[in-house]
Amino acid sequence: MSNVDFFNYEGQKAAAKESYDASTAKNAYARFLAQQRGARRKFDLQQGYEQQAPRVVSSFTRRGLAGPGVRSGVYERGLTEFAKRNLDELVRTEEDISSALRGSELDDASLLAQYNQRLIDIDQEKQRRIAEQAALLRGFQPFLGG
Repeated sequence: MSNVDFFNYEGQKAAAKESYDASTAKNAYARFLAQQRGARRKFDLQQGYEQQAPRVVSSFTRRGLAGPGVRSGVYERGLTEFAKRNLDELVRTEEDISSALRGSELDDASLLAQYNQRLIDIDQEKQRRIAEQAALLRGFQPFLGG
């Protein structure tokens, strides 16, 4: 019996592995970029918050709603709203990052399932062809004295 792989099953398996590896590497890079974009967005939001805060406070001070000895509900509500808006943006950004990462994890799981199914299909095809060849060889048995 020959060790020649006439139907290149091992080559097909290697190609499937190479495709799977390339796809998961691409997915890992996309995940890295999503994390990087998210971190940049969060940094930008924080910087914006820090730059806007003094302006928000001074706008209330100019109108006489803040300052030494002044207690203003308008000022407190304004600061609370300002902080809440910024927190909401940070939370949304974090949710976007988490969503992108969950999508990437699902992509990885899907890629693995496709890869495993491809290996099963290759092995089934190999078994089918072996069975065909065995049946063909059994057909010659009467001519071989057996």
